[in-house]
Amino acid sequence: MLASKIYQKIVHLYRRNQHLVTIQNVGVAIGLLIALSWVWGASTTLQKNYTYQRQVDLNAQQIEVMKLQNENAAYQQEYYKSDEFLELSARERLGLASPGEKMVILPSSANIKDTEVVVQKSVDTQSNFSRWMQFFFGNNSPSS
Repeated sequence: MLASKIYQKIVHLYRRNQHLVTIQNVGVAIGLLIALSWVWGASTTLQKNYTYQRQVDLNAQQIEVMKLQNENAAYQQEYYKSDEFLELSARERLGLASPGEKMVILPSSANIKDTEVVVQKSVDTQSNFSRWMQFFFGNNSPSS
């Protein structure tokens, strides 16, 4: 029932617009459909390529970060093997000092507070015109 109504509507539209259905118009319509499908496919492909490239860039960034972390770990490992680290850790943990050095104990800086300097601006009660007159003519300007 529904299919027959749709078929009747299509036939009615065809008969009413039969003068528009020519070989040239059908060719143009097919050409437009091909062009639209090509544009749709190209945009879909571009979107996929953009997504894939973004993922590749993200992975490349992560690889660079991992390389830097590995280099940093290697440098830390070398530092922990060095004599300087052993000396500093012995000084810090055991309180040892090199010959001739003396221990200086400084007071805690927790109670020291920064002081703020407050600059007060003088408020000028002269009008803008008076200040311009004073600027151009000196102290002999009229005051308002």
